[in-house]
Amino acid sequence: MLRPNWAGYGTVQRTRCAVIALVVVILVVGLWQSRDNVYAQLQKHKSIVSQSKSSPREIAANSTLGFQKILALSSKPSWRTRGLEAAGHITGLEFTIPPQGQNSDDLIRAFQNIGADRGAKRPEYGSARAWLSHLDLLKYVIASDLETALIIEDDVDWDVRIKSEMRLVSDNVRAYTRVREDDPTPFGKNWDVLWLGHCGSIITDDMAEPRVYADDSRCETDLYSGWSKRFLREKLTEGHRQVQTSMLTVCTFGFGVTKHGARKMLPLLSKGGDEAYDVALSGYCRDQKLKCLVVNPQLFNHYEPPPDSGYLSDVHVGDGKGQTSDDVDFEDSMGTTGNIMKSARCEALFHETCMRPPSDL
Repeated sequence: MLRPNWAGYGTVQRTRCAVIALVVVILVVGLWQSRDNVYAQLQKHKSIVSQSKSSPREIAANSTLGFQKILALSSKPSWRTRGLEAAGHITGLEFTIPPQGQNSDDLIRAFQNIGADRGAKRPEYGSARAWLSHLDLLKYVIASDLETALIIEDDVDWDVRIKSEMRLVSDNVRAYTRVREDDPTPFGKNWDVLWLGHCGSIITDDMAEPRVYADDSRCETDLYSGWSKRFLREKLTEGHRQVQTSMLTVCTFGFGVTKHGARKMLPLLSKGGDEAYDVALSGYCRDQKLKCLVVNPQLFNHYEPPPDSGYLSDVHVGDGKGQTSDDVDFEDSMGTTGNIMKSARCEALFHETCMRPPSDL
């Protein structure tokens, strides 16, 4: 009579149990991941449904001001980003700060010299470095497949009433570009660049008829500081802003881009051959190689530390204008923001308003 091989039987049973346990683990992990995927899809669907139920002007007053993302251009954490986050907190805004690529000195100097043999203008070193950083952010927009993005510089400031301001921007950009009523997008997409933050834009009699609208958060013309002040005085009704075609708009404190706009901008602006990124962008807008709109006067401007604090921007330092003080030397002292009546930064950090004294420069 044969005896059963109990030792072998035990081995088989243990193996079978191990296999079953492994299958159970795989099923549990798979179900867990599936649950997470379903949850993520449900959240995405809920977000889409929620937006579809909102009016375009209410979408323009969300945490990203109607854009898919607000992207802040920043090289490192500093007083600039800390103030940005504080201002964002009190006004309910969310920012993404993509990591910046570290462009080499050789690349920056090579970029400076593009077109020099043809007599093209050359940016200074600091301006060229900032220009390349802007190009990296455009690449981020394209690689992330964003439909729209608002690109801001990390020292930018805005009014505490920014969401009310953006509702008006939505109404008037849509009207200016004749967006269909059934189009739910807050600004339409019939533009490449929507300039919301700048340091001036001219107004001419022969430009396409602008869309003028009342906005009680706009600073009075006499209180305005900047080279374009005379255009506001001579061409725009007090207490009003206007949506217009961009005409000699400079400074890239804050501007919206569409997906197709970013794809057009990148090859154009990669050519260099001008004194600064904003000047080159303004030129492509003027020459109608890009379709650019501007809200005039601006909704975003840059905040500046006190003039006696020893602060110099990274661009000016790179351009050889001197050295800047450490953050601690001026971070706790209130600076100023031009043309913003109720500064979000100063409200968040100092519980004050801090509009720069008026000037024509």
